[in-house]
Amino acid sequence: MDIESKCKIKDISKCLVDEFKAHEISIEEFLNLGSNISTIELGNNPIIYKIDDSDFIQSLLSEDEKSEINITIEHLNKNIEGVDYSSYEYKISTGKLIVIILESIDGYTLSSFRMDGVGEFLFNCLSKFIGDDIEKTENPLDEVIEELNQFRPYGKFFK
Repeated sequence: MDIESKCKIKDISKCLVDEFKAHEISIEEFLNLGSNISTIELGNNPIIYKIDDSDFIQSLLSEDEKSEINITIEHLNKNIEGVDYSSYEYKISTGKLIVIILESIDGYTLSSFRMDGVGEFLFNCLSKFIGDDIEKTENPLDEVIEELNQFRPYGKFFK
């Protein structure tokens, strides 16, 4: 694929469907995925995809990402009563769902994207379509996971 075709929405869409088992969903389906989702989160001419094959998602993850997901699942199961296992947030943070929103100002080329879910490999693939000027924002859940990784039961001086 040459550089010019990399930014075409139709080529990126084909790649997501063919190589990453993504399914295009409507704005209404996206809004129904979670109660905290609104159209405010959507930008220019959004095309929304979801990947909900958890086995495939697991195959995309690094060992570190798998470990982080296991820590998250353990934490949620032990510390939070009444966890809604069908919620958008739970599925996203436990590697059961990835949602990708492609945006285009002109309706033809990719201008930006947003990805909810775990998957550095997929994120890096999508980033290549935009170039080096992409800005990655951290999920607050990533900070919690990092703090849990550093936790020691009797303080930092005991192992």
